Amino acid sequence: MESASTTQLENQVHQQLRDCSQIFLALADPVRQDIIMLLTKHETLNVAQIVERSPMSRSAISHHLKILRQAHLITSNKVATEIYYSLDIEGPVLQLKAFIETTEKIINMKTLEAE
Repeated sequence: MESASTTQLENQVHQQLRDCSQIFLALADPVRQDIIMLLTKHETLNVAQIVERSPMSRSAISHHLKILRQAHLITSNKVATEIYYSLDIEGPVLQLKAFIETTEKIINMKTLEAE
């Protein structure tokens, strides 16, 4: 029989999973993975600089940047008429870690209950 604390943790992990869904979605695409890898090598890049390093069109890159911004994996900074993008993954990493920690607690509790 499940304990109240297990049920509470399961509700918590369910909400955490929903909160992380945009991160998972953003990280699932190879083009967005490539953009993230580019931004790990370069502090900031504008769309034109990313397009130069990619086989994708400017509009496709802009679409992928929008998804990465919505997932809070990158930030943008406008300088004159150009927008520069940089990696900003600390917040999403903390969200993912919290999800994993809660999941591990549930697994440990269920293992103890089964013994």
